[in-house]
Amino acid sequence: MIGGSGAGGGVAGGAGTAGTGGSAAGAGGHGGSAGAAGGQSGGAGTATPDGGMDAAGGATPDAGGGSGGGSAGRGGGASGGTSGAGGAAGTGGTGTYNPCPTSGSPCKILPFGDSITRGVKSSDDAGYRSQLFKLIVATNQKVTFTGSLTNGPTTVSGQTFPRMHEGHAGWTIDPGYNMISSSYGGISSLVPSPALNGNPNIILLHIGTNDLFARDTANMSTRLEALLDKIAANAPSALIVLAQITPRGTTDAALTTYNSRIPGIVQSHAAKGQHIIGVDMSKLPVPADLNSDGTHPNDQGYAYMAGVWYAAIKDLLPK
Repeated sequence: MIGGSGAGGGVAGGAGTAGTGGSAAGAGGHGGSAGAAGGQSGGAGTATPDGGMDAAGGATPDAGGGSGGGSAGRGGGASGGTSGAGGAAGTGGTGTYNPCPTSGSPCKILPFGDSITRGVKSSDDAGYRSQLFKLIVATNQKVTFTGSLTNGPTTVSGQTFPRMHEGHAGWTIDPGYNMISSSYGGISSLVPSPALNGNPNIILLHIGTNDLFARDTANMSTRLEALLDKIAANAPSALIVLAQITPRGTTDAALTTYNSRIPGIVQSHAAKGQHIIGVDMSKLPVPADLNSDGTHPNDQGYAYMAGVWYAAIKDLLPK
């Protein structure tokens, strides 16, 4: 079980009790999430492909937080510093929150977002989903994907591939913002149904790319926060893994601003007791991992994304 607990529980809880590698503020444990108590520095941690942390969390893959770094389980960190009220649990802490079943049943994962979640421009039409499934199969872990849409290969790594997802090409966070076509909706309209009909344990959320071409880019992050609240209200036991979105082939000030706000959003929603952690897709190598359209990843880019997702959730998945 991954450590970290407190008011609100586990990965995204409030103040908890210190375990091995624990530190001051917020709930520690897998993937890095933020808590309410104050310490020195550090923001919401974000997982990288090798299971480490970026500069926001400051923790190493297996260690607890250092000075100004926050607590960490494997692949994660939390906000806060090395001391303070109600330290968070690191690996081996007192937390019991785990979104996945402990009965031997597969963990249900919802890939949620737009065309990048669907896998547009990938050679197998599944994008990161098939690449993530390969990593999971290689470690003999048990998962399935949920969602109302299906596409991609029927088998991956010799096993039946769960083709379900909730990736809607061209869609924005909310309906009514897309300037390209009124036929493109917003994924917030899919919550609770059909997106949550499969009762997912983990929700991989990568959304906002189409909002860059939409109305009111200045308030993208506000719409994202409302979406997170809606998901958490309708799936309170699920872990939301929120991504800083992939880069584009051109400099985009709205994208930079949006991504810069996401660690703070993760922190504030974790402080409210929501189960949420952050991952960073914004460091996907450009242009090497982008398709020629300058927006969608190529196969190599989707594999990079799969590595980031896997680093964040691997310690939660059952065998």
